[in-house]
Amino acid sequence: MKRYVKWLTLSLSLVVLAATVSACGGTNTNKGASETGSANPQKVDKKTYKWFVARGVDSPPAVTVKEIAEEFSRTHPEFELVLEGTGDRPSYLQKLRTLIASNEMPAMFDTDPDAYASKLVEQGKLVDMKKLLEELGKYKDFRPVALQYQQFADGSMYTFPLEYGIEVFWYNIKMFKDLGLEPPKTFDEFMEVAEKLKQSGVTPIAVDGKDKWPVLRYLAYKPFRMTGNDFIENVKQGKASFKDPAGMEGIKFVHDLGTKGYFQQGFTATDYTAARDLYLSGKAGMYYMGSWETMNFVNDKVSAEMKDNIGFFRLPMMEGATTADNDYFINSGIGVAFNQETFDDTMKEFVKFLLEQYPKAYTEKGQFSPFNYSLDQEQGMPELFYKIQDEIAKSGNVFAVPWDTRLDPATNELLGNELNALALGAHTPEEFAELMDQAIKENAPKYFK
Repeated sequence: MKRYVKWLTLSLSLVVLAATVSACGGTNTNKGASETGSANPQKVDKKTYKWFVARGVDSPPAVTVKEIAEEFSRTHPEFELVLEGTGDRPSYLQKLRTLIASNEMPAMFDTDPDAYASKLVEQGKLVDMKKLLEELGKYKDFRPVALQYQQFADGSMYTFPLEYGIEVFWYNIKMFKDLGLEPPKTFDEFMEVAEKLKQSGVTPIAVDGKDKWPVLRYLAYKPFRMTGNDFIENVKQGKASFKDPAGMEGIKFVHDLGTKGYFQQGFTATDYTAARDLYLSGKAGMYYMGSWETMNFVNDKVSAEMKDNIGFFRLPMMEGATTADNDYFINSGIGVAFNQETFDDTMKEFVKFLLEQYPKAYTEKGQFSPFNYSLDQEQGMPELFYKIQDEIAKSGNVFAVPWDTRLDPATNELLGNELNALALGAHTPEEFAELMDQAIKENAPKYFK
């Protein structure tokens, strides 16, 4: 009996001791210094937010946001932003949709205002960015076109931009001059230039066929000149046909460019970097891409001769065009969406801080900001930077919308897969038009009412 009493007394003593230690905060990482006056540094539970990035974790927008996030964490030690990216754009989209279907939607992720994003909005999964920017007093700080590009057709907006740019045809000035060529102003002249470049033994046009969207741009050029964005907005719902004049003009243009050999050999397997390098090496006369490439054209990897011979021209015109010559593809890139479920006060504070710091930090990297922010000559940027900055100032208010942000996901995937085949001559223009009309007939009703 005495042995039992001693055991019970010891057990009760241990319980009291444990309670005392717990009350002093010795095992609670949230309290830091204990009530006994310990000088232990404060420990804070981290709130980790993941940004799933489509544009590359080393891209200027991603690097800029990461730097600002690190600065924000100095005053908000509980905040941590982790970036994750994956391969090319098709791989990114597939993984994003897998994550969301598995209830693992990232706190931040890149997306266009497309049919898939619209479904997420209907499900209440995204933060209303238009409302948030207005609440924070930042809506009017952006270039109007930058925000218009992020909006759905009804004017609602659930992403905000980190980029801004115009899309132009870059060309080799010396090569053109040696061949007696001028930058083309019409599509007829464009085809004549391409033929002369081919006859001279160089590739007329360098294009990234692997990521699909660069070839898709060529499909959209003539329909945009003919109808603005009306054709794509109608055809995506089955209210217009790819067999209509605007559709067939675009289809025949891609078919001709490919079958006449104006794209480089093996273009379907050429990725973004390889296409750019083909142009910068002087092996291609023209390269269509956005102004976000400007600083890549003047870095140390580019030869001095090539740096001095980089020019650009606008999207060509055509007879009967309804858009002006300074109306073309102007965009603010893929936008950033926020998960409504994880958008807490800390994230809201971060977004506010980001919007205040981003314009200056981003532009000083030689980029063009979606904000009303620019650099003057005294800030010592390359001459090409200022030429593009001036061109941006001259650009119109009507911009071509990328078709992959408008079509339903299934049709968009089919279009991406079959467009290269069209350029290779595997489809006739009429066969391609019929294929796309059937796809929209089957898929569009699921997304457009």
